[in-house]
Amino acid sequence: MKEKNIDFVDFHSHILPSVDHGSDSIETSLQQLKLAESFGISKIFATSHFYPHQHTVASFIESRNNAYIKLMETGVSIPEIKLGAEVLLCKRLHHLDGIEKLCINGTNILLLELPFTVITSELIHSVEALIDDGFEVILAHADRYHRADIEALIAIGASLQINADSLASPFRRKVLLDWFSRGLVVGIGSDLHGPDKSAYKKFFKAVSKIGNYAEEVKSKSEEIFKRGCRI
Repeated sequence: MKEKNIDFVDFHSHILPSVDHGSDSIETSLQQLKLAESFGISKIFATSHFYPHQHTVASFIESRNNAYIKLMETGVSIPEIKLGAEVLLCKRLHHLDGIEKLCINGTNILLLELPFTVITSELIHSVEALIDDGFEVILAHADRYHRADIEALIAIGASLQINADSLASPFRRKVLLDWFSRGLVVGIGSDLHGPDKSAYKKFFKAVSKIGNYAEEVKSKSEEIFKRGCRI
């Protein structure tokens, strides 16, 4: 497989300037996008962090959209960018006013980040309530968490996004390939922060590690990307 032929959707990245700690400037964002392009990444979801205890939905959306506009004003066009958010799961998240605006633009898809705490029944209830309300929930970097917690959320209808670097470990890969085999994984993410030159090398290797599942995941990611829209 040649690098230029990877042609994959990066489902999870932090490439918008000065929205979170992923990029501190337009210059850094352009470096990130050039790096993605060099490995054949044709499409990318910009999923800046949204922390309910720090942001309002309105202030986040304004900051994110303004950053995107400034980036587009540079004339960058490859890879194509669609906007979303990486939303930290918290108690009563389903009651957050305007939460639908945190979906991937043009969809009902929420990318949720789990807290590094015990996943309580109250948190599970919040995810279940979101799904009952019509949201499609995808768990960001599901590879980071206890399998039992992820399985509990799978049981109520959540899908998974996997970070590329997690597939480097043979021990961890065995668990992850089970999720791939069950059709639960809809995307692979670089989770790019800063101009990390190794991020897409790991992404490239990850695609080769999942073998026959690569085309299935690519197809799911591209279908979601097509549903998305620009601001």
